[in-house]
Amino acid sequence: MGKALIITEKPSVARDIVDAIGGFTEEQGGEYYESDEYVCTYAVGHILTLLEPEDIDPAYKRWRLADLPIMPDEFQIKPIPTQKKRINVIKKLAKRSDIESYINACDAAREGELIFREIIKFLGHDKSIRRLWLQSMTKKAIKAGFKSLADGAEYEGLAAAAECRAYSDWLIGINATRALTVRLKSRGQRGSSWSAGRVQTPTLALLVERELEILSHNPVPFWRVHAKFDSSDHTYDGTWFDPKFKKSAAGPDDREDRIFVQQKAEEIVSSIRDKPALASETRKEKVRKPPLLFDLTSLQKEANRRFGWSAKRTLGAAQRCYESHKVLTYPRTSSRVLPEDYRGEVDNLLAAFSDHSRLGKFAKNLQSKGLKNEKNVFNDAGVSDHFAIIPTGQTRKLDGDDARLFDLVSRQFFAAFYPPAIFEEVERITVIEEQHFRSKPPLVLKVPGWQECFDKKPATAEEGGMLPLVKGQDNASGIDVKNKNVELDGQETKPPGRIGEAGLLSLMENAGRHVEDEELSQALQMADGLGTAATRADIIENLKSKEYVDQSLRPTVKGIRLIDILHRIEANTLTSAALTGRLEKTLSEVESGQCSAGDYMEQVRKITEDVVERAKSFDYDKIYPAEESLGSCPNCGRDVFERAWFYGCSEATKRTDTAKRCDFLIWKDNYGRYIDKQTASTLLKNKETREIDGFRSRSGKLYKAVLAIEDGKVIRRSVAGSEDPGASFEINEKPLGQCPIHEKDCLVIESSSEFICQKKKERKDEGERDADGFSFPRMLCKREIMREEAVAFIENGETDYLTKFISKRGRPFSAKLKRKTDWGFTFEFPVRAPRKKTGEDGEDSAKEKGAKAEGKDEKSAKRDKATESSEAAT
Repeated sequence: MGKALIITEKPSVARDIVDAIGGFTEEQGGEYYESDEYVCTYAVGHILTLLEPEDIDPAYKRWRLADLPIMPDEFQIKPIPTQKKRINVIKKLAKRSDIESYINACDAAREGELIFREIIKFLGHDKSIRRLWLQSMTKKAIKAGFKSLADGAEYEGLAAAAECRAYSDWLIGINATRALTVRLKSRGQRGSSWSAGRVQTPTLALLVERELEILSHNPVPFWRVHAKFDSSDHTYDGTWFDPKFKKSAAGPDDREDRIFVQQKAEEIVSSIRDKPALASETRKEKVRKPPLLFDLTSLQKEANRRFGWSAKRTLGAAQRCYESHKVLTYPRTSSRVLPEDYRGEVDNLLAAFSDHSRLGKFAKNLQSKGLKNEKNVFNDAGVSDHFAIIPTGQTRKLDGDDARLFDLVSRQFFAAFYPPAIFEEVERITVIEEQHFRSKPPLVLKVPGWQECFDKKPATAEEGGMLPLVKGQDNASGIDVKNKNVELDGQETKPPGRIGEAGLLSLMENAGRHVEDEELSQALQMADGLGTAATRADIIENLKSKEYVDQSLRPTVKGIRLIDILHRIEANTLTSAALTGRLEKTLSEVESGQCSAGDYMEQVRKITEDVVERAKSFDYDKIYPAEESLGSCPNCGRDVFERAWFYGCSEATKRTDTAKRCDFLIWKDNYGRYIDKQTASTLLKNKETREIDGFRSRSGKLYKAVLAIEDGKVIRRSVAGSEDPGASFEINEKPLGQCPIHEKDCLVIESSSEFICQKKKERKDEGERDADGFSFPRMLCKREIMREEAVAFIENGETDYLTKFISKRGRPFSAKLKRKTDWGFTFEFPVRAPRKKTGEDGEDSAKEKGAKAEGKDEKSAKRDKATESSEAAT
């Protein structure tokens, strides 16, 4: 009797299926499993990829506008170089004479369908297909799934949609990247290409839009009035506010407690000084519901909030906990709930944790008091291809990031089944001469509920917050209090904050809310926004590696310039999430059979042709017209206009006699700081700017400076005489460990710019510049040194090999940081394998000769090949 070849997306799923069905033996060290009825093997995610342009035609090694757009008649695939062994195993099994059919056991979603279809397309599709569709990996669910296998033909629409999305990303990414790189890359520019894509570019646009708001912000002075009051048994503070303030009619900087006219603020102060006051207050309960379980995006946001981790760092720890330690379930999920048949598994997990040294108390509590919120947590409709991230019940001795992440996920798992947390919320209004003051202290925890899982306890009497106006009463009105003191506080408006990783993940996830077209907005929301839970970390890292943003997600000059150009040539399909919504809407129609794959691809080809044509044909003089003068040239008095790379006098770029030509320019890239129009205009008007931040030294550190015009040139004066005071990083107050230089009572801590021992910091704060002690920079060669890397350096005297350092010439390199005897450090570079001699390997020698013959064009193509390939995937 013939057998069916089961192909899963991951090795772990293959093992789960084998264990659930039973009767299998492990073959060739786990390369596959076999029973009387089945042979089961696995992919490792995507093991095949679309051909590169130069694979299609060697002429495409050169990046030329004349070749664009590249539109293959047929999209072909090839093995990913590192996965050739895996595809060969599957190929060998598929060709066995006893294999009569395939069972697609890849993940129950579009991407899982694509992985399977790529494999059978590469093998040559000559066997029947059945589909295993699982949303739960319990043995019961797997057995039931095998009893109700569907005909593969039922999923042809899903397969077509999956292929269409992959093809469309290739077309848009490859062509847009090549067109923009040829037009924008200057002769002297080093580094990566000007890549663009369906997800990467609108994500960058979100960051650039906020950055331009920050750079162009003009501080406006305002005043607040603060008062101190005496009640019968306590003193409290209040801040003036306007009870008639309406947010809808206010400007972006207006707030109910801000006064923008100093005279008005002073009149309020004088009118209420020493006048009697009446206070009223309301105390009420504020209930906070338990959180849902983690999906990958919410886990990345929480780890960023709690630990300052990047999305990539969180995913790395989660992946290790899943693959290596097997203590967490599959992490690349967009679901925050569990399937309804998982109730019994949760009971098993509670039993497994009941004796755990730290977490056992939470498991026992749930065992004794029962689970809450079951309808919210167990919900088949909320499960996509995978359910939420939860513990597996297995425990291991973990350390570092893995231990912290496992602890966070486990506590969230318990918290989801706990009752709500209850806080006390207090609002007190004090009125003096018709002027209102609000006092609103922080919430006070009364009943911990689910917050108990994060070691929160009810507030003690000392921590109980503001005492009541009237003892024993929650509400009080018209109580006499004494106006003890009143002060005026002058401040300036601040720009909106920069978007961190947690904020960016939220914006990507909820991108559909910002698309005006209701139909496209719904399609984008159904598709979970920009990117997927599994790809968002890679998209963010891609923006960093392409030098569009720095490690803190601050857009670089290159990133701002790209979005500016795309807006000016009206290539808004690349900068708006609406493109993803539009394509997702049509993909849904392909999946349901309402639209053919051919019609969808024709739509994508038109989008690609439009983007390429706009990139190929734009004229710099037309997209930067000499229409809006920013001010007068300090040298010749003519108007200054914006150009692509600078703001210049109208005579600055004319090809006239150099002796007569005015050469005044304000470069947009000033030591890594983008000079926006508002700043340039202020500089021309006042001959200097206020203190502005964002300048970057050669070592990669940020600093503030003032730009000024002196002798017809733009100069930069660093603030407080410091050219390099250091980057500003958030400070984790927990010490890193024992100082390796001083005695036991000295610890290494974080400052905003370095890891430094307490004694050295104390001496530096006192003005001793060359104080002895341990210190290590937090930014080195334009790369942030992570906390765990500094800990390894302190404890072991060296780090692992670290990547993404940038040399003075702008080239990336890898190195190990190794301690010197004087507690400095040195770079230790990886040992390179010796090059093969000519003729040692005939095939390699021929390739080397061919590469030399190609000359500079191939070298240029190789530099940009990796960029183009990764962009096509997003």
